[in-house]
Amino acid sequence: MSKQIGIISLAVVGAMVAAKLAYAGTITEYTDTTSYDTAMGVPLYVEDFTNAVHYPITGGTLNSSTNVTVATGSPITPGTILPGVTYSTPVGTGSFFNIDAGLYFTGGFLDRTSGGSNDNSNVALTTTFDQNVNGFGFLASPLMGTKLSVNIQFASGANASFSSLGIPGTGTSFFGFVSNATDITSATIYGNSQDRPFTIDNFTYPAYTTPEPSGVALMAAGTLILLASRRRRGVRGC
Repeated sequence: MSKQIGIISLAVVGAMVAAKLAYAGTITEYTDTTSYDTAMGVPLYVEDFTNAVHYPITGGTLNSSTNVTVATGSPITPGTILPGVTYSTPVGTGSFFNIDAGLYFTGGFLDRTSGGSNDNSNVALTTTFDQNVNGFGFLASPLMGTKLSVNIQFASGANASFSSLGIPGTGTSFFGFVSNATDITSATIYGNSQDRPFTIDNFTYPAYTTPEPSGVALMAAGTLILLASRRRRGVRGC
């Protein structure tokens, strides 16, 4: 039996390695929502950040569990934000992290003010997913500058960077990113405006409601069940 268990263990380890290598991190960029929606191929959430102002978000973190009273606007309570994503930025002073309203957007949008840095990656918006996703998208506005940078992190530890993506001078522009695998764990987003490092709305991502067990976990569970079954039957093979 020890030999058989060893062979099965090697198979499980091999499957884990193969699963990790499957995180290829090959990204296709989209600039229209129709093509993006088709490429995603799953039900999507669209976070509109409400229709009113709520600021400042003093802790620098916003998600479906956020419960904070703000100086301007109604409190942000659990359930205000859709589940599945945490939006965060380094803590600053004043109204540094906000849900604002109007300007180029319809209703609310998420932004940071007074970045004051030549390297806005220091005050970028980080979007962290509760579970791996195959893509995401959002609307950006020229309030965040003329160029957009997006850095995508994968479950394998690799990343993909998109820099100097052009932001038109008026209106809003859609940017979507779709992977060839369900392997995206987080992303950072920032523009080249020192006044507003990011201004985004309609953040779009898969509408997963509960974490899905990985194929490796399912294989391991199946292996344990098989071994238990063989023991109960008194099977001898080694």
